[in-house]
Amino acid sequence: MTNEQPNHDQITDILTQMHSSDLLTAFIHTYNQEQAESEERQTIHELYKQNTADEIQILKSQLEAEKRLVASQQESLAQQTEDLTRAAKAIEDAQTLAKTTTAQLNQITMLKQQLEAAQQAVRELKQLNPEKLKEQIKRTKEANTKAQARNKKLEREAKEYRKTIAHHEQRYNECINKIRQQKAELELNTGAGLYHKGKDYLIFWPQKTKIQRPDGSMFEGRSLLYLHESGRGGLVTFDPETGPQLCAAPKGGLRMADETMEYAKDWLFTVNELQDGVVHDKDLIPVNHNH
Repeated sequence: MTNEQPNHDQITDILTQMHSSDLLTAFIHTYNQEQAESEERQTIHELYKQNTADEIQILKSQLEAEKRLVASQQESLAQQTEDLTRAAKAIEDAQTLAKTTTAQLNQITMLKQQLEAAQQAVRELKQLNPEKLKEQIKRTKEANTKAQARNKKLEREAKEYRKTIAHHEQRYNECINKIRQQKAELELNTGAGLYHKGKDYLIFWPQKTKIQRPDGSMFEGRSLLYLHESGRGGLVTFDPETGPQLCAAPKGGLRMADETMEYAKDWLFTVNELQDGVVHDKDLIPVNHNH
């Protein structure tokens, strides 16, 4: 449709050539046509607004699910960190026990040396008075018996200490491996930017998604989140039957409820204006009014 308007001379020529009834009929026809085109443009504008709002609602719901998953993973990681702290304390205690064990082993060595010295003294006393020798031998045997008992007790304690140290070291290693596993799972389940060129962005979507085909059948798989720099976007899925495709907007388009928009406004203002873009743990606590 062109917007070019006839000039004054053209209008004059048309008016002189047309009968008044024909002129009225042409005017009514032109007016009705312009009204129809105006209504068509208004309808297209309303449909565009509805599609935009509904698409934003779907993306918000998907991002909300991701936040809940990340919060759950962070809680699990926090628990593993607490376990690691306790294990580290246990290792510290075990190291203290190891030091005690080393001191006791040194004491055992010293007692052995004292026993050898006592035995040497017995050999030397054999050349002395028999009565005194008997008394000395008796005292030496008593000291020897006590030293041996003490030595056995220290050896038993040292063995238990070594078992305790080994147990704590094993627990420490288990905690380290568990934390590594949790970190790997958290990285896998957190959306990450994969591609950016021009106005297009592709982001890894952490959850498997179920998509319904036009015929009502379903398929499931990993997806990518496509975002245009305008902020509009959608999931890119891989249908085994038709290949990769950008998910279509739902019937009627996207539309965000007033309460949802209010929550988004409060959240975005807090993070961007009050916290300078820094997201804290409390900001990731999920809100689900469906339960």
